[in-house]
Amino acid sequence: MLLSTQIRRMIIPFLAMVMLAGCSEQQAAQPPQGRPPSPVRVATAMMQEVQRSVSLVGSVKPWRRSVVASEVAGLVQVFPVEEGMAVKRGQVLARLRTDTLTIRLHAAEASHREAQTRYQQAKNDLRRVNVLFKKELVTQKEYDDAITEESALGQRLIQLESEIQQVRDQLQKSRILAPFDGWITQEFTEVGQWVSAGGQVVEIVDMSRVQLEVPLPERYIKDIRVNDPVSAVFDGLPDLQAKGRVFSVVAQADQASRTFPINVELPNPDLSIKSGMVSRVTLQVGEPYDALVIPKDALVLRGGREFIYLVKEGQVSQIPVNPVLHLNEVVQVTGDLGPGATVVVEGNERLLPGQSVRILESEG
Repeated sequence: MLLSTQIRRMIIPFLAMVMLAGCSEQQAAQPPQGRPPSPVRVATAMMQEVQRSVSLVGSVKPWRRSVVASEVAGLVQVFPVEEGMAVKRGQVLARLRTDTLTIRLHAAEASHREAQTRYQQAKNDLRRVNVLFKKELVTQKEYDDAITEESALGQRLIQLESEIQQVRDQLQKSRILAPFDGWITQEFTEVGQWVSAGGQVVEIVDMSRVQLEVPLPERYIKDIRVNDPVSAVFDGLPDLQAKGRVFSVVAQADQASRTFPINVELPNPDLSIKSGMVSRVTLQVGEPYDALVIPKDALVLRGGREFIYLVKEGQVSQIPVNPVLHLNEVVQVTGDLGPGATVVVEGNERLLPGQSVRILESEG
């Protein structure tokens, strides 16, 4: 009996070990669970007309800038403007003291009235002398003297009329007016200051539209034409993307930088663009052409190489590509793919070649 008990004690642990080993071998023989398909979004590669572009840095200048000067000398009596003020065309910028001119005008007008009276009298005398001369009642000299008197007084009348016009012109020029709508950027005089003829009064700029001066590298000069479209962005105006045009291409290169200045016209209706701002300008260069493009999000950079994932029959393959031209939301590429190919645009950063995928949504 004791022997049987000892045998059972030895057999039971052995049987337990055998059973446990059998279970382990059965579990090891089962194949591992497959990796579930990775969710991705895809888009379609397509042919699209593209055009090369170049980005350059330009500087904003006013559309028009004028240093307004006085045409006549005088003492500044009224100066109603100041820096930063908006002015309209024809608005008074300064008015000179005109007392002396007014006195001269009154004197010239009085002399003109007197000369006009004398001229009328001379004309009447000439008519009478002419009648008497025909009747041979006056000599040739008396007749010639009457003609000379009438002509001299007529010329004197014209001279006085010119003097009056000159004084009136000086009076008009004593009011210095804005030549166009704009903004005062600098003052050169003040009330009580003497301004000489040609002396500077204010500087005024027109910012209703602006021009960008852009240095164009020599290699692009053959591709840029007047009226070519241009887009511009500004560091100081992050929400603004202005559209304009090339309105001039300077034929003389800068000797130091070997660049050709081009001028770009931009509208500025809300006056947000200020003179002196720096702008980043994008110009289209060369002729448009058809090319294969994919969304930018389809590109994957890994290990210093750029590639995409193509989807075919629920699995992805890794295809190396060469980005040629980056556009707004797409990129022109070359590689072993063609129009209509399905490329992964979201979820591609975690994929491996040959992996199964589940398409969530098609983006084109």
